[in-house]
Amino acid sequence: MRLKLTAPAVIAVAALGTALTSGTAIAATPGKAPAATATARVACVNAQAQENVKIRKERKLTSTAVGLFTKGATTCITGRGTGQSYHLCGRSGNDWLKITFRGNTGWIPGACGSRRV
Repeated sequence: MRLKLTAPAVIAVAALGTALTSGTAIAATPGKAPAATATARVACVNAQAQENVKIRKERKLTSTAVGLFTKGATTCITGRGTGQSYHLCGRSGNDWLKITFRGNTGWIPGACGSRRV
């Protein structure tokens, strides 16, 4: 009876250990240091300002401006979403990009920030 309960317990503990280490399992050999694990890097998808554009607190043109994304500057896109429709930077749309630029985090119209890797 004990043998039947031990196997599920071992599997549960192994699964919990894998979950806690973000899917990376490391087995140490007595007397040897564990091998270094590789970390995955997420590529930054850049936004480049097509013209000076205000960084908004929310995804709408009437929202409070928290900063300015200056023409030609680049930064990583940290989020995407839809919001108020606009006609800016030579395009119409309702897609918005979340960025952090010079310590200011907020939203810019997608038309005003070209995407490049």
